[in-house]
Amino acid sequence: MKLLHFAFLPFLTLACAATHPAARDDLLTLPEQALLTGHAVNPAALRCNSLRTWNPTLRAEAKAGAQTMLADLQTLGVPVPPEKADAARKVLTDALMWRMVRATIVDGDQNNLGVVAIKDVTTADGRPLLLFRSGFTSQPGRADSCVASLVAAGVRHGVNLYEGPMPTADLAQAERQVYTQAGGSYFNVADDTELASWRDELRDDPASAQKAMAAVARVIREGILRPGGHEPQGHVAVHCGGGMHRTGMVVGVLERCWNGAPREVWERAYRRHVAWQSDAQPGGFEPANLAFIGNFDCALLQKNR
Repeated sequence: MKLLHFAFLPFLTLACAATHPAARDDLLTLPEQALLTGHAVNPAALRCNSLRTWNPTLRAEAKAGAQTMLADLQTLGVPVPPEKADAARKVLTDALMWRMVRATIVDGDQNNLGVVAIKDVTTADGRPLLLFRSGFTSQPGRADSCVASLVAAGVRHGVNLYEGPMPTADLAQAERQVYTQAGGSYFNVADDTELASWRDELRDDPASAQKAMAAVARVIREGILRPGGHEPQGHVAVHCGGGMHRTGMVVGVLERCWNGAPREVWERAYRRHVAWQSDAQPGGFEPANLAFIGNFDCALLQKNR
């Protein structure tokens, strides 16, 4: 509830605020907070938030920006040959859009944080495994960063699912350094061509679903449940670019196939983390991603049982 700025209503305003506190949309859900508290993790100590947005105008804005840049180059006496104009426009559009996506997620400090417990899996010291999920976060190397607070909460293994045009090499390098300095480890799908390309291949060719399932199964088995072939040294944090699609599918598969969660649980989580509000405001919702989770061959994970 926003405070009213009428001078004659201060006491009424304070009373209403006390009786009906404003809803926070940057916090973990109450069940997630209870989960952390039950596993001796203080939610208030995490310097992460659960904010996420989907901006449907970024592509249009990038196209407009690219067109302006081409016109500016022409004005400056640096013309682009007509036969290369379309290619130049596409290159500029993609570069601008992915820079804006990064700014929205990272500079906008939209962490898209969530957490689930992974059934029947323990850390090397015998604690039940928590899996934190997010997108890339701002300045991972800072002592007061989201990543640093996850390490302080017992996370010792980071999983980076992102491979794409958004410039993130500096963020991944900083994350790896934070985890390794804490005695942990880091799994980056970009280091393995097969694991890096499954999402784009699936989107471009739905017939590649079986290949994508095999890649996701490897990510889960080798990157999350048994990093380096061993029990995790501590809790695990997984993310992609914005914590929506790759992360949503991987965590959804774990929830369905490993935890045995019913559809309403993993579908609700998927919708929440892609900023879905309604069918009229779907955010980044992609029905094919839900279908991938629902159709995933759970037997691919059974060798870890």
